Amino acid sequence: MQFIISQILGGIALILVGISYFCNKKTFLLLHTFANIFYGAGFVVSLSFVAGINTFISTLRTIVFFFYERKGKNIPYYYILIFSIMYILVGALLYKSPWDILTTISPIMFTAAMTLRKMITVNFVMLLPNLMLFTFCICNAFYTSCILDAIESIIIIVAIVTYFVRKYREKKEIYKLI
Repeated sequence: MQFIISQILGGIALILVGISYFCNKKTFLLLHTFANIFYGAGFVVSLSFVAGINTFISTLRTIVFFFYERKGKNIPYYYILIFSIMYILVGALLYKSPWDILTTISPIMFTAAMTLRKMITVNFVMLLPNLMLFTFCICNAFYTSCILDAIESIIIIVAIVTYFVRKYREKKEIYKLI
């Protein structure tokens, strides 16, 4: 029964994320917030507490960072430290398997990526944790969540390729990422 509920929650997250890409920024944030809650709940229902709780923490992080970005302010570095410590504490206190290492490291990488300025660098930094979560989900039977992670990974890869194609066409220096 846990498996079915987990898949349903992941499916709801997938649907919400899909809808969000056709909405304005405010609705996008709202739908992503709810999607993350369903995404994390799917892990918690299946007793993957590190993945679930770190997803809930990531939801809070995204909201905090969104308001800084909205005001045009830089995200203070102490937020990176605070959120990273929270992820590590959850990972250390609730550790059950080596998979928990992936679900501890990946949100730290996402947090670092969200503070970068150049989108191409953000895309490169976000690709690895997305692939890590994809691997975690496929190997632990979170199939609907896996689809969501796969779609986001594909979107990142398309964004990277598009960037380099555009830079090549503009004949600009494509090796400058930072």
